[in-house]
Amino acid sequence: MLRNINTECIIFLVMSAVNINPNFFNHDAQAGGFFPVTHINPGFDIDAFISGPGKNMLVEGIRGTGKTHILKMISSKCINSYPERKILPIYISLAKVSEWQGSDIRLFRIQLYASIVTSTLSIIEAEKARIAVQRRDNGTAIETIKRMFGLKGENDIDELMKRIKLLSDTLIGQLTYIPDKILDKTKTESQVRSGFSAGETVQVTLEDFFSNLKEKEVQYVGKTLAYENAAGFIIEFFRQLKQILNYNYAILLLDECSEASEDAQIEIFRLLKLIRGAFTSDMETNYVYFFASVYPPYATKYPSKTKGVSFNFDPGQDAGVEYLQLDELSDEYEAFFHELTRKRLEFVFGRYVPDPISEIFENERAFLLAAYCANGIPRRYLEILKQSYDNLCQRSGSEREFKKISQKDVESGVQTIAAGQILAQNKLDDDDFKIVEEISKRIRTRNKKTETENKDKSEPIPANVYFTISRSQSSKLTNLLLQGCIHDKGRTRLRKYYKEEGAHGILLMLDLSLSLYDGAVDKRRALDIFKQDLKDNAKSGYLYCQDFDLNQFDYLKYK
Repeated sequence: MLRNINTECIIFLVMSAVNINPNFFNHDAQAGGFFPVTHINPGFDIDAFISGPGKNMLVEGIRGTGKTHILKMISSKCINSYPERKILPIYISLAKVSEWQGSDIRLFRIQLYASIVTSTLSIIEAEKARIAVQRRDNGTAIETIKRMFGLKGENDIDELMKRIKLLSDTLIGQLTYIPDKILDKTKTESQVRSGFSAGETVQVTLEDFFSNLKEKEVQYVGKTLAYENAAGFIIEFFRQLKQILNYNYAILLLDECSEASEDAQIEIFRLLKLIRGAFTSDMETNYVYFFASVYPPYATKYPSKTKGVSFNFDPGQDAGVEYLQLDELSDEYEAFFHELTRKRLEFVFGRYVPDPISEIFENERAFLLAAYCANGIPRRYLEILKQSYDNLCQRSGSEREFKKISQKDVESGVQTIAAGQILAQNKLDDDDFKIVEEISKRIRTRNKKTETENKDKSEPIPANVYFTISRSQSSKLTNLLLQGCIHDKGRTRLRKYYKEEGAHGILLMLDLSLSLYDGAVDKRRALDIFKQDLKDNAKSGYLYCQDFDLNQFDYLKYK
């Protein structure tokens, strides 16, 4: 007997995951992920650096700590408050300054200084409505700038700036185009002679470059910017520009300095050193300052006379230093990620979000696990949430109720980030993997032993992720530190709990995501360890941390 399906009402309830706009997870400030309204002061107030007299500063942090975001926030604040503060910001990404230098550092100088000129004139043109109110004519300064760039005749400052920008743009464009032209020519000739290997490279010299320049004005500017005194040329450019525009000072925002080659970094720090010493006649204010982003010293080539460079650049002496990575023991640690979540949700939702945790998380523990596994790195936090949200969406087809990000989703997200991003194959070598594996193994063994012993103790010993090594061995950990597999506790934003009877040497910690991924801590109580045991360990002066000698690690036995 056939059933009449019209007499039955079959309802399929499909589970829906909380809806989160993809922009929430966008963390790349270089590529559309800069959202000023979502900014939270990371332990220091940005306004303090652009109020009153100028300052020369370095902002230090490993990848993902928000260096680009900070520099772009400074630029944004300076532009928005220009009529009151009269501070001209010039943002330069060193990642976008090509290092097509071959064996000749002079080619890098041309690109660096031409990019500074272009970016300066571009911001003046883009913000003409704000900046034009302050400008004044100064015939002497205009004549000086004309001579500097080999120009004649033009006295209108707007037209002069257009001509200078065109020169700099042409120079940068030719520097990008001409090496390719030289390569094509060389390739053709070599093919005729003896064939050409696809893997073969050709060095382009400054002479090759200039021999292909046709415009005399472009040649003149290029030669001016190519030589060692080019940094002084740029300083003089800002001095004359201040006379014309009547701003208080310019601030050069140099991003990703440590990404440049060693020779290129020396040139960058040469410029910063000259900026530091370029005071106005009253010796109280400069006409240009710098705010530059760098990796920690183990990944930055600071010039030193002891290494054969003609000058020293010393962080702390030649510039103030702000450490960007937030410490997991900080009182504001949880509040920072709570506020980051709230502001980003309000940005993508376009509405007030009173409680960001209940908005997208199943409970507070899910949020806290994601925050602590980020280890003070905002980019890592957003990546963990993205993977956690993907996990939630993948399981959204079989349940019958509305779901949010759970602790299990976060744990799975952490596993994905640890395996695919923190332990990235293209960032670490075989020795790096062997070192971090042995560190995890030793910490795991120690923590399991502690758990057993704690069963008979009235005051249990805290679990541990901290360790020390000697300074002489620190260079072996450079890749692991820069990648965020381990963290240097001397370079985070927190007062330290060192005690005489506690830890000595360089104090480091295993990344919390990796400690969860590798089982270095008890996964069942990982969040409680992150929230409480680590604080107990720190307040003891890191008395329970381990002391490692890398020379005794197993990986060396097979070398």
